[in-house]
Amino acid sequence: MERLLVEPFYVMKVLERAKEIERSGEKVIHFEIGEPDLPVPRKVKEEAKKAIETCELRYTESVGILPLREAIAEYYEREYRVKAKPEQVIVTPGSSPGLLALLKVIGETLGEISYTDPGYPCYKNMIKFLSLKGRAVNVYPENEFKVKPQKVETPVLIVNSPSNPTGTVYTKEELRALSEKAFLVSDEIYHGLTYSGKAPSVLEVTGNAAVVNGFSKFFLMTGWRLGWLVVPEELVSDLTAILQNIVISPPTVSQIAAIRCFDQEVLEELRSNVEIFRKRRDVLLKGLKEIGFKIPAEPQGAFYIYADASRFTDDSYSFAFEVLEKAKVAITPGKDFGYNGTEKFVRFSFCTELSNIEEGLERLRRFLG
Repeated sequence: MERLLVEPFYVMKVLERAKEIERSGEKVIHFEIGEPDLPVPRKVKEEAKKAIETCELRYTESVGILPLREAIAEYYEREYRVKAKPEQVIVTPGSSPGLLALLKVIGETLGEISYTDPGYPCYKNMIKFLSLKGRAVNVYPENEFKVKPQKVETPVLIVNSPSNPTGTVYTKEELRALSEKAFLVSDEIYHGLTYSGKAPSVLEVTGNAAVVNGFSKFFLMTGWRLGWLVVPEELVSDLTAILQNIVISPPTVSQIAAIRCFDQEVLEELRSNVEIFRKRRDVLLKGLKEIGFKIPAEPQGAFYIYADASRFTDDSYSFAFEVLEKAKVAITPGKDFGYNGTEKFVRFSFCTELSNIEEGLERLRRFLG
């Protein structure tokens, strides 16, 4: 009998079937994967090309090259008015290894870790993989799927703002209240992608917290595998030792190129992308509501819509495959995000151009009536 250490990404089963359908010659509209489709800024690519041609690309420091760590620290001062030392910044090969190392250190030193349900599935899976104590905190539409301070009963809480799958954004006051209850591991990977004001960083309200971020979402560099942590100085040595053992160092060419991400010209280009995502969100929101999906918390950030599909199903996992087979539209079943009412929800990603969104909506209208 197959025994799984952690649950799989169920959306990958949808994607695998969608790829099979496409190989047979049929077009599938992809609303399932949260990967931005816009191009990496030219200046970043040019810096990578230059590095390949002029550098030997050896291992770097396990915590990343100093110029990139300095650029990230300066970015926090400009963007959030937070003074972070370069020594507090740790560059990682994607944000996930950084999160994994951070959870190990925090879980061993502080204890049980809470995470939201629904929420990003890797949190609970990493906690289980690391044999740490974890606890789900159920969150509900009437509170915009946000954790209330009175529900925090563990010394550590993972907060994701803007969140996957709901697009919820915590206010500065909400972060402050939560930080008074627990040490916050703040997953800020969707920062920069907000539609009504800027998402505050947890570091604006407390220094006793850790930030997880990276270059895959706002910066569009998914395949470059580069992330970062900003942590209290007392955590740096333990995190460094773990990363030395499990990843050696982040990818060298990606680090060199990523420094250009913080050039003003590049940041302006990236910020202009937000309007593209806003238009996509608005079209998809309107269309889904017209079809009959309920959207209890409209996304303020990220690039997802978490939709109540209870008008059509009470088993969103089966529903996702039915929609894929009959309408050729790929969506993510709520099962990926936990157990709290998720059988009635599906997630739509708007990481595809408007013409595909409009075609996908039309296919759903025909199929669902």
